[in-house]
Amino acid sequence: MVHQWQCRECKFTVWSSKQSELVDAVKSHLLSHYKHTVESDEFSLRWDCPYCNQTSQSYDADEGLAKFKNHLFKHVSALIDSGVHVADRIDRVGNILILSPLETAGADNARVHFTSPADVAVFVTNNPAERVRFLDNALQSWPAWTTILTTKAQPFADVTDIDLEAAPLDIAILDKGVSMTELGETLVRVLDEQQTSNSRLTVGFDILSELLRLFDTETAFKFVHVLNSRLANMDALTHYYLNPNAQPESEINVLKELFDLQIRAKGSRFRTV
Repeated sequence: MVHQWQCRECKFTVWSSKQSELVDAVKSHLLSHYKHTVESDEFSLRWDCPYCNQTSQSYDADEGLAKFKNHLFKHVSALIDSGVHVADRIDRVGNILILSPLETAGADNARVHFTSPADVAVFVTNNPAERVRFLDNALQSWPAWTTILTTKAQPFADVTDIDLEAAPLDIAILDKGVSMTELGETLVRVLDEQQTSNSRLTVGFDILSELLRLFDTETAFKFVHVLNSRLANMDALTHYYLNPNAQPESEINVLKELFDLQIRAKGSRFRTV
């Protein structure tokens, strides 16, 4: 579970397991809203609080801005909620786009956050060894059942530090030329086989950037749209990972329409985009 702060002036929300990182993000966001109340010249900096009548003047600009951010935060600190889950925003069913390079602390923290409540987990990935290490090291316990879908011929050849035979794990090795339709059908079938009436389902989808590299944006868009509908009908929570550094901003803006929630993950902090 994490801490959450939601802006009352716009749609910005930030989450973090570390309250100090959340506070820093809130202060910076508040300054972006109220920077127009700051006046400065080469000798001093003056600010007027938009919440109360307080004003302040400093002869050190950095010190003055820091005081202003601290003062603004005091007005909104009571709005921090603790013990929440990001997926509460969509009632824990639906799809979330995580903008982050795949193998980073931000992406791994998102995987922990969205996988840990699940009973049945599926990962669609080109990095199966890293995903099982993540399950074994980062989670308190594995989900009741996990399946990994990959095109790697020998996915766990270098995994010698984990007893995979004892783990609640299946592997589905797909042909490298698998079509998107076949991929979607396999994913839905795997979930259907493992689902029970009360099981919580989660899908970690790592290969969105790869689909965009192999196919045009329209084809990938149609695939994700259809897949989202089918997984939502199964009450699954799907977390898609997309490297924002590898895609044009215009392409990302088109894809964002497909998702119930879009967040940027960096370190232990998530924020809406």
